[in-house]
Amino acid sequence: MKFDDVIHELGDFGSYQKRMFSLTCLVSVPTAFHVLMSVFVLAVPDHRCAIPELDNDTYASQGPWHDDLINQSIPWLSQKNMYSQCEVFVKDVTQRDWSNMTRKCDKWVYSKEIFTSTFVTERFVGYIYIHICYRGLWDIFTFTFVTEINMVCDDVSYKTYANMAVMGGMMAGSLVLGSLADVLGRKKVVLLGTIGQFASGLAVAFVHSYVPFVILKFCATFFGMGLYLAAYVIGIELVGPKKRKYTAIINEFFWVLGLFLLTTIAYGLRDWSHLQIVLSIPNFLIISYFLLLNESPRWLVSRHKFKEASEIIKAAARTNNVTIAEKMANLEDIELDGIGEKVWHMMTNLVLLIRCLVIFANWIVASMVYYGLSLNVGNLSGDLYLNFFLSGVVELLSYILCLIFLDKAGRKLLQCLFMLTAGVACVCTLFPVLYGTKDLSWITMVLSLVGKFGSSAAFAIIYIYTVELFPTVMRNSGLGLCSVMARIGGILAPYIADIGHVISGDMAVVLPLLIFGGASIVAGLLALLLPETANKMLPDTVEDAKNFGRKKGKNSFDLHSVTLSTQLNGKWNPTFSVDSEN
Repeated sequence: MKFDDVIHELGDFGSYQKRMFSLTCLVSVPTAFHVLMSVFVLAVPDHRCAIPELDNDTYASQGPWHDDLINQSIPWLSQKNMYSQCEVFVKDVTQRDWSNMTRKCDKWVYSKEIFTSTFVTERFVGYIYIHICYRGLWDIFTFTFVTEINMVCDDVSYKTYANMAVMGGMMAGSLVLGSLADVLGRKKVVLLGTIGQFASGLAVAFVHSYVPFVILKFCATFFGMGLYLAAYVIGIELVGPKKRKYTAIINEFFWVLGLFLLTTIAYGLRDWSHLQIVLSIPNFLIISYFLLLNESPRWLVSRHKFKEASEIIKAAARTNNVTIAEKMANLEDIELDGIGEKVWHMMTNLVLLIRCLVIFANWIVASMVYYGLSLNVGNLSGDLYLNFFLSGVVELLSYILCLIFLDKAGRKLLQCLFMLTAGVACVCTLFPVLYGTKDLSWITMVLSLVGKFGSSAAFAIIYIYTVELFPTVMRNSGLGLCSVMARIGGILAPYIADIGHVISGDMAVVLPLLIFGGASIVAGLLALLLPETANKMLPDTVEDAKNFGRKKGKNSFDLHSVTLSTQLNGKWNPTFSVDSEN
């Protein structure tokens, strides 16, 4: 008796599974917060060099005298139609006037129109009090120190490194906590990840220097990814085989919900530290999961904890209002999965090696384009909050289309089509930027949204595609390896998205999108090398995987499933359902 037989008796997606799966999906909301809040926390407001020797300088004009002083001390860049953000005029000491020579500025003023503060503009004033007693009299000495971040000009790359740390935390969390969930159990890792993300996410709001900020952001996504994977596995291991292909996409709806909530909260809270605190609170609420969420009975069985697994199965049967045999409820004669083959065995055959490389390429590119376009929202024209909201809308639409056409059109065609859609849209931004006017900047935004639409759908499909292509004996380890590949793309995404900060002109906007577009087109075309998996029996062994997708002889056929016909003369007539390959 296989464990899937037990699930079938309980119901592929009964009330118990729906309840547990809903709880596991909810963790996607705070995970989305911590992964993409960098769009707002690390946003760079409009800024310019501060006027030397003017302590109370502000970005906003203080009057005609202030405007005159700005014109005298800050170079005007006519091509960009703005004051210099990195240079000031040098003051002639002898004539007490400003010369035409410039130097790099070491102080900046920022616009408060959109953000009260971001970590990029962080300025912390601290005080140290020293009490000294001399001849019975106390004196208090105060030392003031100022910490400024200013990730602009020569230090603009620090923003990229911070975003890369966020993606690096996701990669490390997939490797470490993903493996730990197989040892300690899914439920314990859910608790560990929840507490870790809450503590590190909350602590970020109270740091005022770069290194602790990066370390804590790394920890937040490290624990968040472990939490997300462990919770998701609990949900998917309770779902019947026919329903599992939909769970990934349903889970994405909760991710999009997190994006919408992030946009709303960020719009109301324009101070980065306040935003960080509020978005960390949901993790505290999820700690209650330890009481509401049950361990995965499939994992308990794999660890020979049959008594605990049996109790959960019986509770699920009561919730689903079904009756199962006592022998099945007690998990007697349950067949345990063997040690199985290693994932590297998929590399020992040329056909399987090519498939693995194609899958890896699609994971890397889909992740890179998805996160790259998400982080690149701040570099596009228009309102940041509206752009981010529209980005979430097109992502939601992409998942809806996946649910509708996933089985009808097939995985291969959809994967190729959506990757090409993302690639062509990104490449087409070249034309409105280089040959259009500022009035046509909205076209660049629309093309970017189309790119986000394609990459979101492709990301969801490649997840399901991978599950169906890897044989059963190594499906979990194969999926974990692909998740690591996705994080490689995620780490590259911030660097590509922020290329605009190190180059100037129209290419600052175009180049990131051209890179994303070219990579998407190549990955989409490579997907055509993969076999179709829709409505096919999945491979169980490496040998099955080798034969999967091969053309049969002229008179051959595949036996896909055994079904029961409708009633005939009051009796059930078993029939075979045969799908011809011709």
